[in-house]
Amino acid sequence: MEDFNPFSGSKAILFDYDNTLVNSKPFFKEAVHAVSLDIYNFLKENGQISITPEYLQEKVLHLSEKLDSEGTYDRNTWWIQALKEVGFNDIEKDQLFEWTSLYWSIAGNAMPFEDALDIVDYLKKKGYKLGLVTNSDGEGGDKKSRISRFPYITKFDVIVIGGENNIKPKPSLQPFILACDELKVNMEECIMIGDDPIKDCLAAKKAGLKSILVDRENKVKYPELYADFVISSLKELEEFL
Repeated sequence: MEDFNPFSGSKAILFDYDNTLVNSKPFFKEAVHAVSLDIYNFLKENGQISITPEYLQEKVLHLSEKLDSEGTYDRNTWWIQALKEVGFNDIEKDQLFEWTSLYWSIAGNAMPFEDALDIVDYLKKKGYKLGLVTNSDGEGGDKKSRISRFPYITKFDVIVIGGENNIKPKPSLQPFILACDELKVNMEECIMIGDDPIKDCLAAKKAGLKSILVDRENKVKYPELYADFVISSLKELEEFL
């Protein structure tokens, strides 16, 4: 992949949002821990005290990562599943939404990566069309509101949120196709940049786009199986321009 120039013949660049443009991971983890503690107190009040707060935190964190990777973005579903696994099945929807509100009050504070602001501005000045292709936050979340707080959101020509408005979520090919249609570019003239090797990169390649994996922690095994090119910082993209 060393001789590959992802920008050769490209007219448009699509970005994922969480953990690509904004540093969501630590805030998501903090939010899960806060909800876990609240769930523990709820269970204690209801006579379910056979587990420790630490055990419940690990359980909910593991479940959240698993369900997110499988495309289950509805945080209410996360809490339901966690409660079921500790033997509690009777939960009111209002309580679920209370936990989801707590979650997003923390997770929604994720800040942009510095290199993200630089590259978005740089690419726009270079004349590339820009798009955002991301997935919904699920019931109780508000992805559109979160995205609106990105400092350079006005520089994007199209925003596609999979899982909303009858658009299938990634790794469906539909969000990529819609974005290219809106930008009026052919698939092969578009690049998808994201942190998820399957939902962002492999799915984009299947749709006919080029794909770049942002592996900031160098944790993805055999990244060449998923993406055309791999970077550890968005700043690296400037080397091709």
